[in-house]
Amino acid sequence: MTLKIPGVDTRLIALLGTPLRQSFAARMQNTAYAQLGLDYWYFPVEIDQDKLKTVLDGLREMNFAGFAVTKPNKIKVLEYLDELDPLAARIGSVNTVVLRDGRLKGYNTDGIGWVQSLKEAFPALSLPHSHFMLYGAGGAARAVATTLASEGVARIHITDVVEAAARALVDDINRFSDVAVYVPFDSQPHRLLDQVDVLVNASGMGMGAHLGESPVPKAALHPRLHVCDLAYNPARTQLLLDAEARGCAGVLNGLEMSVIQGAKQVALWAPGTPEPIAIMREIVNGLLAD
Repeated sequence: MTLKIPGVDTRLIALLGTPLRQSFAARMQNTAYAQLGLDYWYFPVEIDQDKLKTVLDGLREMNFAGFAVTKPNKIKVLEYLDELDPLAARIGSVNTVVLRDGRLKGYNTDGIGWVQSLKEAFPALSLPHSHFMLYGAGGAARAVATTLASEGVARIHITDVVEAAARALVDDINRFSDVAVYVPFDSQPHRLLDQVDVLVNASGMGMGAHLGESPVPKAALHPRLHVCDLAYNPARTQLLLDAEARGCAGVLNGLEMSVIQGAKQVALWAPGTPEPIAIMREIVNGLLAD
């Protein structure tokens, strides 16, 4: 196998967030660029909010096509951008930034990627008639909830350990679609699951330092429930394992969301390149088989 060595003309892309050791993004993106014949190089940089501005000031002066943003920086990064795509502005969170002529423009491909993966996984699910329970109110949760509201779902119950974040997300959604309801985290939100069709974990519980943990008691999961986790490494979080054991209607991890949103990122960073969804799906399947 030929070793890829970035050169002075290579367009660079950084993934900014923490923790990143569980991420497949660099292998997925770089293999796609190689197959597409693009001289691009994607690499992870573990960075927290307190150093974000310093890093972005440096990126503006280097040969970057842009960068990806993940937890915990998807909302904080808004403070340092020059322009926002309309969907990203509505979501209030960014996962993709394009750098052109020294200016940073933010986009969000997370919500579209996740809703597309949901429709493919559960084709019989009618979104306008479905009630959702969302654990988490961070950047990815914002993208998912806002896109669901734009799709006209019946109700979205939202909870987060940070009350202000959950309330802010509910308020932002209800400004354009009155479907969101705040649920206090300390009120045992799982008691509402009997009223819910789809449970979505966007809290990060179940990955990294919280491996093996679940935000929901196993006994609260019921057979009518579709259970989703935005994590994809591990492929089955404790929540999804519990859902399978309880005979839930279906489970979905964040892998296909990652594929779709990643393909959309490629098209933004490399203008004129079609979204390489099939290529990236094949790459990810190969990585998982290793």
